[in-house]
Amino acid sequence: MTKKIIVVLIILSNYCFGQKTLFDTLKIDNTTRIIGRYSQFDKNKTYEKFNFIIEDQNQIEKFIKTVELGEEVPNSMEDPNFKLTVIKNYKEIGTWTINPTQKSAMTHDGHTYKFDLNQISDLNKAFPFDYKFNKVKFSSPEEYRTFLSEQKKSPNYLFNYSPQFKYEGNFEMEFKKSSEFPHPKAISEYLSPLIEKHVKKGDYSLGYILDEKNMNNTDQYTMTIQGSKELFEKLKVKNIKNKNWKFTEEIGIFFYKK
Repeated sequence: MTKKIIVVLIILSNYCFGQKTLFDTLKIDNTTRIIGRYSQFDKNKTYEKFNFIIEDQNQIEKFIKTVELGEEVPNSMEDPNFKLTVIKNYKEIGTWTINPTQKSAMTHDGHTYKFDLNQISDLNKAFPFDYKFNKVKFSSPEEYRTFLSEQKKSPNYLFNYSPQFKYEGNFEMEFKKSSEFPHPKAISEYLSPLIEKHVKKGDYSLGYILDEKNMNNTDQYTMTIQGSKELFEKLKVKNIKNKNWKFTEEIGIFFYKK
């Protein structure tokens, strides 16, 4: 009997956690905002009429107490959809993806539940909201951090999707097609151990891009390596030159109130 009770408690706790993780663990402060918005990928702004922003702490607490999810249903995601997002200290800390016609919501932990859109459909009247977003290129993490610091000075700045900067840059190596290198796979198998003398396996990326050069010059294979400038300088392969080093350009997406 004890075992059965424990199992039931685990199931119930998991169910509740799956339903309410976005709000139950939320500690509200003066940087907390709850935003409802059409997806930035929806050029038609299909659900713009539902947009809202709640910034007052008391109103946020009221919202949290009233918004509810129904029973769990199979995962699904409409396109276009509507986003229900929690922002804290200029960071998106959680999102529900609302499927208006399916009347469901996918939570940020990957579960989907029934959702009554009427809970949020009139919030635009009390808390009207519209937004814009800008895509900005960065060549280094330092450049991104400097730009971000400036955005935080604006009262209209909301949050951003930051650039990843996993690799410092990329370069190319050109291999003539031969019995030793008949295809890109053979080149990758040859290059990987040489690269890993300088960097760990997860610190680089090696691939063959079907770009204009590779499509028009079928007697060779130009491989692209993503990694550090140090790798570009230290990697030595007999009769092969390291070419065209480029620092990585990453894109950040910045959101603002209009």
